[in-house]
Amino acid sequence: MSILPHSTPAAVPEGARPLGEGPFLVPGDQIDWHYRAPGWQPGDPSTISPMRVVRDDERGLVAWLAPGTLQEAQGSATGDRVRSIPLERRWLDRRTRIVEEWWGGGSLRIAPVGAAWSVCLFWKPADDGDWRFDGWYVNLENAHLRTDRDTYSSDHILDVWIAADRTVHLKDEDEVVAAISQGRLTREQAAQIERHAGAAIESFRSGEWPFDAEWIDWRPDPSWTIPALRGLDELRGA
Repeated sequence: MSILPHSTPAAVPEGARPLGEGPFLVPGDQIDWHYRAPGWQPGDPSTISPMRVVRDDERGLVAWLAPGTLQEAQGSATGDRVRSIPLERRWLDRRTRIVEEWWGGGSLRIAPVGAAWSVCLFWKPADDGDWRFDGWYVNLENAHLRTDRDTYSSDHILDVWIAADRTVHLKDEDEVVAAISQGRLTREQAAQIERHAGAAIESFRSGEWPFDAEWIDWRPDPSWTIPALRGLDELRGA
C-alpha cells in the first residue's frame, strides 16, 4: 500500500524543502521544531521547540529537546495548556500563544526523510542520575519540510507508544474521534493516519534506524546549553 507523506495540507514558508536535502546543520546547532495546524496563518498559535541538532543528513533530522527548555505552545483562551480544554470542545475553542517549559526529562526526536511520523525517545528520571530508557513515542504527523534553521510539520493527533519491553499501544484514539466530529480531520484523513501508524509500527518491528539501539545509548554533549526560543520576549509581552 502506498503511504503518502502528508495526511493534512502543509503549512510551511515558501521555499521550504524536504528533510534530507542540504545545506545541513552540524551537531550542536540550534533548530526550531514547529508544529502548525493545517491552514495556519501568521500570528496563529503553534508549537515551537528550540532544539540542538544531533544529526542532519540524507537520512533525516535528529535533535535533542533539553529539560527546562522554554517553548511556544498552544494554550486555551485563558492561557492554560491546551489539554485543559474539554475534549468535546478541543478543536472548537479558540487557542492562544503561550510560553511553556518542557516538563520532565529531555527527549531525543528523530524525523526520518519522507516519513509521516517522528520518533521521540524518553528516559525515566532517576535519583541516582542514571538514564533508564522508558520507550519510543511515535508522533504521527506530516512529513517534515524545512528551511535552514527551522523544520515544520502538522500533528495528526493519533500516536503510538512502544514501551521498553517492546509492547505496542495506540494512543489518543478518542481524540481522533473528537477531531472528526469537530471538523479537524475528515474520515479519509483519519483512515490514512491509521495506515501511517501501521507503517511506523512495521518500521519498528523491522529494526529500522530510528529505532536502532544506538539511540537508546546516546547522550547529549555536556557542553550544550539550552537554546533560546526566538522571539521569547515578544511572546511573553503579548
